Amino acid sequence: MKSSKMEEHRVSPPEDIQYVDTDHAVRDRELFNQIAEKYCRKDLLPATRHARKHRLFQTLKAVQMSSKADVLEVGCGAGFAAKYLEGRVGSYCGVDYSEKLIHYARVHNSGPEIEFVASNIKDFQPGKSFDLIFAIGLLHHFDDLDSMLKSTIGLLKPGGWFVANEPQPGNPLISFARRVRKSIDANYSAEQKELTAKSLRSACERAKLSSVQIVPQGLFSTPFAEVPLHPQWLFAPISNLACFTDKFVERLPAKVFHKLTWNLVVAGKRQVHKG
Repeated sequence: MKSSKMEEHRVSPPEDIQYVDTDHAVRDRELFNQIAEKYCRKDLLPATRHARKHRLFQTLKAVQMSSKADVLEVGCGAGFAAKYLEGRVGSYCGVDYSEKLIHYARVHNSGPEIEFVASNIKDFQPGKSFDLIFAIGLLHHFDDLDSMLKSTIGLLKPGGWFVANEPQPGNPLISFARRVRKSIDANYSAEQKELTAKSLRSACERAKLSSVQIVPQGLFSTPFAEVPLHPQWLFAPISNLACFTDKFVERLPAKVFHKLTWNLVVAGKRQVHKG
C-alpha cells in the first residue's frame, strides 16, 4: 500500500470503548487519535518501514521467543508489528488506547491468530496470559510507570518475558534534537521523557522482574524509523544501509557505545514462584 492511498483509508473509531484515565493519558490518547493517519504512514513508506522492522527485530533479539509464543504488544499503534511477526509467533494481540489507530489495525492488519483491542493497559482484561509482552517507545509516555508495569507484568505467564525499547538520554546531542522536535513538531508529544538505564532497571526490578538486562540499540537507523523523509527513492537505500550498519554495531560490547545510541532495550523475566 502506498502512502498516496492513505486518504482512501480514513479511520473511524469504534463506539464501544470506555476508559478510566488520568488527564495525561487523555491528552496523549487525543493526540494519537488526531495524528493517526500521519502516524500510519511511517509503516507505509519504504524508508521508515524498513527501519521500524529493524528496531522491532533487534528489540526482540534480547529475549527467547518461541515460534508458538502467545505475544502481546502494548501500545501497538496501527498494528503493523502483527504483520512483521507473521509466521514467527503463535498468536499476536495488540493493545492501544487510540481508538483510531486500533480501527486502522483491525481493518488493514488483521489475520489468523491476530487480535486488536482498544484499551488502556491498566484496564485490559484478556482472560489469558502471555509468553511474551513487548512495547516499542511506550514507557516514557506514562506518568505512573510503576502502575503500568504492574498491570502489564500481571499478564505474563510465570517465566515469560517483558521487553521494551525506549529513548534514552545518554547522548546529549540526541537529547537536544528531541527537545527541539518537541518545541516545533505539534505531532510529537511534549510530555514524553527519556528514561535512563538506571531508571529502567529500577522500574523493572520494582515490578518483580528477574534477569533484567539492558542493551543499547539504534545508532544510525532510529531517525529513519521516526521521521518520514523524501524523496523515498533516495532515503530508502540510505535507511537500508543504516539498518545494515546497526546490525553489526549492536554486536559490539554494550559498554563501547551504550551512551551513543538513541534507544535502550530493557528485558526481564517474570519470576516463577516455587511451591
